Amino acid sequence: MKVFLTTLLLACLASIVVSAQNQPERRVIEVNGSAEQLIVPNEFTFKITLAERVENKKKITIEEQENALRAELSKLGIDVIKDLSIYDISSTYFRQRKLKDVLGTKDYRLKIRDLEKIAVLQDLADRINVSKLDLISTDNTEMVKYRKETKIAAIKAAREKAQYLLEAIGAKLGMPVYIDEKEEGSTFIIDGQEVSNFRTGSLNSNNSLPFSSGRTDDSPTLSFSATKIRFVIRAKFEIE
Repeated sequence: MKVFLTTLLLACLASIVVSAQNQPERRVIEVNGSAEQLIVPNEFTFKITLAERVENKKKITIEEQENALRAELSKLGIDVIKDLSIYDISSTYFRQRKLKDVLGTKDYRLKIRDLEKIAVLQDLADRINVSKLDLISTDNTEMVKYRKETKIAAIKAAREKAQYLLEAIGAKLGMPVYIDEKEEGSTFIIDGQEVSNFRTGSLNSNNSLPFSSGRTDDSPTLSFSATKIRFVIRAKFEIE
C-alpha cells in the first residue's frame, strides 16, 4: 500500500512538472511611472518664549505676560485653549523663581491655521515684548489625501508608458501582474532649489521662500517653503 501511494505521488509530481514546462512563458513589460506634487503648508507651529524682565524698576512677571498673550491671541480669533500650550515644563524655571534676582523664562507652543494671522502675530510679539518667536514646523493637514493622489497619478503614468511602448511595436497591453511603490522622499523647494533637510528658524531672520504671508508694509515679509512629494511605481503588465 505504501509503495502504491509513493508511486502515485511521484506520478502526480511528474505530471505537474511536465504541465508547467509545456505552458508558454508569460510575456510581460516592466516600466516605472512617477508623479510629484508641491504642497503648500496650512498649519504652522511656533515656539513662543516669555522672559521676566524689569521695566522702570518693576519686574514684569511671566504670569502677567502670559495673561496679555492669551488676551491678544483671543482677539485674533485664535482658540488659546486648543492651540496654545506649554512647550516644555522646565525645572530650571521653577528653581529660578525662588531667587529674587534671577529672571526666569517659559516656553509655549502655538499652532496657527491661517496664513494671514502670522504677520499679525509678529506685530503682537513686538507689542507685548515677547522674548523670542520661532517657527519650528510647518505641515499640511490634508497630506494623506495628497499622497494618495500622487500615488494614483504615478501608477497611471506607469500604465500609460507601458501602453504607448507596446503600441509602438504593434502589441497590446494586458492585465498588471506586479506593482511596487517607492517614495523618493519629501523635499523643500527654496528659490527653485530642492533642499532635503531645511530647518525653519526665527521669524527675525527673513528666509527667502516662495510662499509669502503677503504683508504690504515695510516690515520683513514672512514666507514659507513648499514640500515636494514624489512617488515612483514599478509595474509589470502582461503583453497580449
